[in-house]
Amino acid sequence: MHIDFLKLYMMIISSITLGYLIAAVSVETGFINWLGLKTAKLSKLGIHPLLSPIPVLYLVSPRAAHLHASKLLKEGKITPGDLYIAAAASNFPMRITFLYRYYFPVLIPLIGWIAVYYGLLRLLFDTVVLIIVFIIGKRMYRNMKRPENSKEKVKIRFESETIKKGITFGLKESIKFIVKFSPLFAFVIFLINHGIMDKMLIFMSPLLKWAGLDNLCATYVATATISPPVAYGLIKIMIAKHYPLKKILGAMFIGNACFTFLRAWWAYVLPYYFGLYPLKVITTLIFIQSFMPALYNLSMGIILSKL
Repeated sequence: MHIDFLKLYMMIISSITLGYLIAAVSVETGFINWLGLKTAKLSKLGIHPLLSPIPVLYLVSPRAAHLHASKLLKEGKITPGDLYIAAAASNFPMRITFLYRYYFPVLIPLIGWIAVYYGLLRLLFDTVVLIIVFIIGKRMYRNMKRPENSKEKVKIRFESETIKKGITFGLKESIKFIVKFSPLFAFVIFLINHGIMDKMLIFMSPLLKWAGLDNLCATYVATATISPPVAYGLIKIMIAKHYPLKKILGAMFIGNACFTFLRAWWAYVLPYYFGLYPLKVITTLIFIQSFMPALYNLSMGIILSKL
């Protein structure tokens, strides 16, 4: 199977850069803050009053959301249970954040309408979780008084200065991504060209065949475990080979689940949570925000691949 790796690399880099530019301009012009205020009332349907800003903060900065929650927990103003409910509810805005910052602006230019199906199917799970959380939370906090907040107004400023600032920030973030991405891309190409990926597939083949994946889909899953952006380029090959939509989506879901289980939770989530929360709280938070969605992705991937 011949692959033009340079063309694939340039295609990924250009798509990622476009995604960073759209996200950065949206933040600098105030569009994201405006969106956060417009959805603020939704976060008050079943969340502890002091944690009601958390899901909205996830639309702007997940780190800011956790800093706020950590401070409240350390001060004893909320319990771990209150935090878990807010965290579960935040999976929905977190997915929205991924959609507007990464999935849609990056994946749509790269793989087209398949990205829409993928994003919406992932959002489906978070929507169901959000509804369940609001039902539970509304019962828990129905007798709790909520403070009246003063109304804020945010104007969207599509001015040359804010757009220029957004473009500058987006390019800086894109460069940071390229610096980290390029060695991973080269590493994956090395594995493919030296047959190491094929050996990995032989080892994994019984499980992958059971899941309904052929060699190309299995290569995608193995690559996604190392670096999802590199793996997304392989979808272009699947499209060129006229793979059924369900097979492509199945590989994407399984690849995402493998990335979460084998790398993301300990490489990205754990180090950040470790500085904010007690160990018991960290364990539950990782399950809620990493493992629970990953189990859904794995289940969806197997179902779609075996259809």
